[in-house]
Amino acid sequence: MPYEIIIPDKIQRVINKKCDEHLKKRLFTKLLKLENVPQSYAKPLRFPLAGIWEIYFEKRWRVLFEIDESNKSIIIVGFKHKDEMT
Repeated sequence: MPYEIIIPDKIQRVINKKCDEHLKKRLFTKLLKLENVPQSYAKPLRFPLAGIWEIYFEKRWRVLFEIDESNKSIIIVGFKHKDEMT
């Protein structure tokens, strides 16, 4: 059973602000790869962000998400440019 990808309104507004339509389409195509086996495409983060996973997009963006195994869902919790990460 595939995972459901959930993008909260707050994150969707950030994506809309930072990306044009072409880039958004490529981002959503990349996110669809996570539906079946998200752990194979992503990297788990360490303490203090344990429990959050990340994927790189276009070599300059990071998409941060949590995996909820009980509900089979992926919740996007962050979308940041690599220069914004500290």
